[in-house]
Amino acid sequence: MRALVSTLAAVLACAPLGAQERFLVRSEPGNPVVTVEILLAAGPADEPEGEEGVAYLTARSVVAPVLPLLDSLGARLRVEGRKDAVSMTMTAAPDAWDEATRILLVALFRDPVSGEAVERQRTAIAAELAGREASPADALAREVDAAVWGRGHPWGRPAVGTAASVARITPAAVEIFLRRAFSQERALVAVVGPVERADVDARVSAFLEPGPLRGGEVPPPLRGDTAVHTEYNAITAWVSASYRFGADADAESLRMLGSLVLDQVGFGPTRRSVYDQRAEVVRHAGGGELRIHLVVPPREAEAWGARIREAVAAYAGAPVPAAVFAERARRFRGRRLLELDSPEARADAVARGALVGERGDPFAAVRGVTAERLHAAARSLEPPVLVYLGPFEKGED
Repeated sequence: MRALVSTLAAVLACAPLGAQERFLVRSEPGNPVVTVEILLAAGPADEPEGEEGVAYLTARSVVAPVLPLLDSLGARLRVEGRKDAVSMTMTAAPDAWDEATRILLVALFRDPVSGEAVERQRTAIAAELAGREASPADALAREVDAAVWGRGHPWGRPAVGTAASVARITPAAVEIFLRRAFSQERALVAVVGPVERADVDARVSAFLEPGPLRGGEVPPPLRGDTAVHTEYNAITAWVSASYRFGADADAESLRMLGSLVLDQVGFGPTRRSVYDQRAEVVRHAGGGELRIHLVVPPREAEAWGARIREAVAAYAGAPVPAAVFAERARRFRGRRLLELDSPEARADAVARGALVGERGDPFAAVRGVTAERLHAAARSLEPPVLVYLGPFEKGED
């Protein structure tokens, strides 16, 4: 842990982030690799009816032909579909990152899409989603999205579509979506590693012209019930509390709040019936959500939902005393620094921050949380949407 802190301290001394709207550089001289994060502001809200998942399929299909070239350079690429953007995270050695970046950007913005690649990726994604849809964790995510946004809302469905919807998408539909939604005006690039700003400018500026980012709009939610019970054939119950917050909310303090709530309701010597727990802050332009998830025995689901609400309400009720806060802040900062340990995580934090309108150093945000900010962040949350997934006895639903 001490070595990690020393490494991160060196990172904090590096040059600040670039100020351009869609092009950010974090120079880290001691980093052995370069990570390039490309966000394309396209997702479910841009997809035509009946083509759910076409954004993710398009991204996978476009890069598939160049994967052997990237592999020959020792570069690795990860593609992920999210509600407001498709992310492409590429990591390469310092002597190969510029060539790998050129190959990736040409594939995204200049090469035509291959019908054969679309068919292969469509088959692969449909198979992946069929397996994923059998997981209770995935079922919970689908139910939470539908409860928070509304079942008729684009963000109320999976960002990558379903196995059935992806299997219906044609190569022609992918070609149309590529030309309509994968434009350079929708792209945001963050580069993290031992690179200079001028070097990055020379490589990326030919593909990204100056100007504001297009896309990324968030359709207004279609709010439904604040408590949802969904029957699911499992031996455990999944409980999720989703707290919405506005554009001015303190995201880093809310991350700490989620971590502290899990300390109170997660697995422990007196809470052995909690089988798993997780807290996450989901940011988007104009706000976001603090989501807290527990896996517990079915008969205890309602009680654990109430305990989550009570724990959050306690932090909203009054600031944590200084001595108590100092100890809890140390634990949270250690966890958060570990989360940001990889260059991929830092590139994602920089790019996502720019996409949702948050500029600045992610490490400075971690250090800036105070007891007063934590209290204010807890008070800024709206009442939660609670989702219970599992086997419920008659009368429980």
